[in-house]
Amino acid sequence: MSLFARSGPIGMRWFVAVLLVATVLLAALAIKTSMETQSYQRGLVEASSYNATFDYSRTQVEIERLAHAITSLAEGDGTRAQMEIAFAVLRTRLDTLPVSITGRPFRDALTARDELSRTCDEIEAMLPRLADQAVARDAVERLGAVARRFSNLATVSNAVQGDIVEGWRQRLSASLDELSLNLRLLCANGLLLIIALIHQKLHFRRQALTDSLTGLPNRAAFREWTGRADGAREIAIAVIDVDLFKEINDDCGQQRGDLLLRRLGVILREAVGRRGEAARIGGDEFALMFIGDAAFERANAACSDVARRLGKAAVGCCDQPLLTLSVGLAAARGGERELEALLLDADAAMYCAKRDGGNRLVVATQEFRNEIEHRRQVQRDIVNAVSRGEFETVFQPIVDTADLRPQGFEALLRWNHPTLGRLPPDFFIPLAEENGAIIPIGRFVLDRALTIAANWPEALTVSVNVSPLQLGEKGFVADVRQALERHRVAPRRLILEITETVLIRTANASAVLDGLRALGVGIALDDFGTGYASMGYLRQYRFDKIKIDKSFVSTMIEEDKSAAIVRAICGLAREISATVVAEGIETQQLLSLVAASGCESGQGYLFARPMSALHTALFIEKHGWSSAAPPRPATIRLAANSSSVRAIGSDHPSGPRGDRVDVT
Repeated sequence: MSLFARSGPIGMRWFVAVLLVATVLLAALAIKTSMETQSYQRGLVEASSYNATFDYSRTQVEIERLAHAITSLAEGDGTRAQMEIAFAVLRTRLDTLPVSITGRPFRDALTARDELSRTCDEIEAMLPRLADQAVARDAVERLGAVARRFSNLATVSNAVQGDIVEGWRQRLSASLDELSLNLRLLCANGLLLIIALIHQKLHFRRQALTDSLTGLPNRAAFREWTGRADGAREIAIAVIDVDLFKEINDDCGQQRGDLLLRRLGVILREAVGRRGEAARIGGDEFALMFIGDAAFERANAACSDVARRLGKAAVGCCDQPLLTLSVGLAAARGGERELEALLLDADAAMYCAKRDGGNRLVVATQEFRNEIEHRRQVQRDIVNAVSRGEFETVFQPIVDTADLRPQGFEALLRWNHPTLGRLPPDFFIPLAEENGAIIPIGRFVLDRALTIAANWPEALTVSVNVSPLQLGEKGFVADVRQALERHRVAPRRLILEITETVLIRTANASAVLDGLRALGVGIALDDFGTGYASMGYLRQYRFDKIKIDKSFVSTMIEEDKSAAIVRAICGLAREISATVVAEGIETQQLLSLVAASGCESGQGYLFARPMSALHTALFIEKHGWSSAAPPRPATIRLAANSSSVRAIGSDHPSGPRGDRVDVT
């Protein structure tokens, strides 16, 4: 195992830091050595470029030439002019005679120069008498002694200057050796630094492409696999999501949730093996990719294996003993779809599986893609539906189950699409929540409901459903207060219905509900019993009303369990001082059952279908709740058959059994 493989991220950082410091120190030392080398080189050049020995030897020659000129003059073979020229040259030599070598004083040269100067002075005094042979011999002897001194001086200076040059050469050689060593060390250190930096860069890249929790590739890595899919005969992508993961995280703790994700990562890695790739592309979302022959079959088998193995794993949370997955699967052949498009298809199929209750696999067929495109088109159209006036608010009465006196109405939304016709709310409301259009739609419904309710008798309430996005808005409480003031509706007449989904997805739900309650607005928990932790929310929040989901009410006749659940909810509501509203009452028998169970209020087709604002006003007038007169005891005439039910709101044809979709 290499040094880099053994060192972790922290050790690698220290190693790189040490290499950087060593590189800087070696570079500084190399610069210093280089400057010394240049200095030694200049000294060697200076010591070698000028040789004092030549000057001393030349002086010796000039002394001997003067001696020869004097001898020739005394013997009559020379002229005085020749002698005087030789003497002048020697005298001039005194001014240029070097007395130092490479900047260092040369004592022997000083002594020799002084002796030559004295000799020249003595000979200058003899010049008039040099024709005398005795005088000439004396002068020549003196010059000979000086010439011998300069001969010795040349020999000594040659040895001294040679030693100086050798010293400079040795220092230069040592400096060059040191510089060479420093450069080799610097190159080796630089090479190590480059290798370490490349290794660290690759490590950071691996980190950037790896999920730190599960060790699987992340979404960025998954997108880089596009190149592998080019030219593949078949490619299949599966997107996997853990059902109710947020609830598991909230109830069991984040550490338990992280443990679950790590365990799922191990299962996915083992399930795909060498046949495919697995990546974590979101919080609790994972993706599998298979390329080559039978990619779809291999992906399908791997997803089934993962679901089976995860189902056997215990979370350690008593409220969720079994784990399930929502899986979307998309495949293509011959490069007919790009990897990104397949990922979108698989992701859409996964969300479809999740909307259908989870614990299932949905394959993104061409028909499915067409439906998704249809949904996206609806999402694009819904953005401007409010401004184009395509929405209509309808109202369904809520009555007292004992005497059938009207208590209020629930505001429901209908969309008349210009080309697709009337669309069911359970289709377009989730789409509006996905793209955020539910916020202006919710404002429209609240404003429209209060506009209509302002003309009703004071005793009647209006219920408006609230979406998670609305409740999560910073100024939602202020918007409700302003709407009430604008339409002059008493806050007690407004009931805001929220579901458990709203509470789950709204971080500051408690503060918002407290603010609404401070306004005097009523709060109802809608669709009670269908969520994951209804009992927990009853303990955590206070509600004025609890609406029992129609799935329990409609099955009370056939199933004793449903009847028992309804009775239990009514008993629980009494203990916490909340009113119970039973949804989906469609027959006299169901009315009798819910009334006998202790449910005070009811809502359903037995009393009336959702009605337009005009038909709602007629409905109120018909049953003696006209705003022109004070309320008087009155009951709603129950519909004898389906045709009479339709007659109440003729512009709203009958829908499927229990058709009531809230704006949530």
